[in-house]
Amino acid sequence: MADRIDRYLSDYYSGVIDMQIKLRKIELQTPETVDENIGGGTAQNKENRVLDNQLIIEESDYALQSFIRDKWCMSNFLKILTEEERAMLSLRYDRRRKRSWSQVARMLSKSESQCHRDLQNIKQIYRKSVFAYQPVDNSE
Repeated sequence: MADRIDRYLSDYYSGVIDMQIKLRKIELQTPETVDENIGGGTAQNKENRVLDNQLIIEESDYALQSFIRDKWCMSNFLKILTEEERAMLSLRYDRRRKRSWSQVARMLSKSESQCHRDLQNIKQIYRKSVFAYQPVDNSE
């Protein structure tokens, strides 16, 4: 049964989070209001800074910022893992290439049970680092 961490890992390695960020930025660029000023005058000294306005909209959008925060948290968490652990997560959680645990274990020259134990250790570290108020202990 997949839990929240499995979903985060799958979304990160499958590119879903990147796609959500791009999609939300496109949605924010789409104008929502219709100018009903037909035949009317326009302001004479009004400056329109499109890039500044777009940056303000993107920085104040909660959904976009939550996607960016999810990506940032996952990428920073992966920095504390070993190369072998990152390879295991990449092989297992990329939805574009559906691999079973037996395939992942063969590619890493491990047993399936060892892969499961490694994954449980990684999830425990993730729970302590992201979902807790105490910092990660890397002294192990």
